[in-house]
This record gives sequence, C-alpha cells and structure tokens, in this order.
Amino acid sequence: MLLTATVSKAEVVALVGALTPMRVCIDERRRRAVTLNRPEVAFVAGRGIRLRGDARVTWDVAGAEIPVTVQVWQVLLVPSVVARGRSRSLALEPVVEELELGFVPGFVDGKISRAIREGIAQKRERLAWDFARTLSRRLALPARIAPPRAFEIVAAAGDVDVGDTELRLGVRFETRVVERRVEAAPSEREPAALPLVPARAAAR
Repeated sequence: MLLTATVSKAEVVALVGALTPMRVCIDERRRRAVTLNRPEVAFVAGRGIRLRGDARVTWDVAGAEIPVTVQVWQVLLVPSVVARGRSRSLALEPVVEELELGFVPGFVDGKISRAIREGIAQKRERLAWDFARTLSRRLALPARIAPPRAFEIVAAAGDVDVGDTELRLGVRFETRVVERRVEAAPSEREPAALPLVPARAAAR
C-alpha cells in the first residue's frame, strides 16, 4: 500500500512565517546566539527548499557584547528518507550556501562564521520526523477470535521529491496479522508458590 502526502510552497511559507523570527543559541556558556529574521522561501526542483534572509548575532567577548549583522544567509534544506533500524524518518539536511557578515572586526569574523555554521549543523537532528513511529499502528482483533491476534500496519519505506511548488512524501506500508500475548485474569492465574521454610525453623 502506498500513501502520498503533498506539502505546498504556500504551506511551507506559512510555517516558516510562524516560526520566525527565531533565536538559535550557538554557545550557551558564552551567551552567543543568532536571531534569524523572516526569510524568503524558494523551492528548487530536485534539490530542496531554499531559505534566504538576514540575521543579528549576539557575540560575547570577555563580558562585552559585540552586535553583529548578518547581511545575507542562505540555507538549502535537502530532504531525504533516513532508515535506522525500524525507524524511517523524513530528514531535512541544512546546507549553508551563503553567509555574509556586516562590518565585523577581523579577529572575530572567522570565528563568528564558523560558529554559525556549526550551530546550524548541530540542529540537523531536530529537523527530522519519524513518520514510521507516527503512522505505524497495531490493532487488537476482537476477543472472540482465537487464538488472540493483532493487525499491524507498518510504514516500512518511503521516498521524497521536491518540485517547483511542492514537496511530495511517498510512504509504503506493509500489513500483517500477528499473534498477540494476552495476560490471564487475576482469578485465572496460578497461585503464587509459598516460600520454603527450613525444617529446623518450622519446628520451633
């Protein structure tokens, strides 16, 4: 069985608009963060979803905050289906295509650029949806059916494609009927064995 879900560009624009401006901590200990303003959204057929905008960086040096302007940042979110064990996830890999800072002292320019790139890379695990866990289901069949069985529908595989105006996720399902374990009612369970008492102790 195949299920196809489509996400339009308009839906992505609305989602990004609801999430931004967004503050991303890149070094909590040193109180360094970047605030991404609302970006432009473009679909790149066969590649991914491109976000482009500007940002502000809070950069702490020896207790003094240096305000930094990111004149342009551009990230391509490359979608793929990742399989790990029984898990199947739709992952969006962030690829930094462009990063242009404003007037920044030379001794921190490279450090800030590197910190932003590393901070974005560290968030990649959060840009994933385990659709197998969400969509797979196990349903018990009626109790009057013997032996006890359950119906399983499992999201076993998937593929993703990006067009000019939409993202399409195809999920392939497997179905099966399996035996299920049923716990006996308390009255039907065997009585618990009494603890053994050594003969010498029992004679006292």
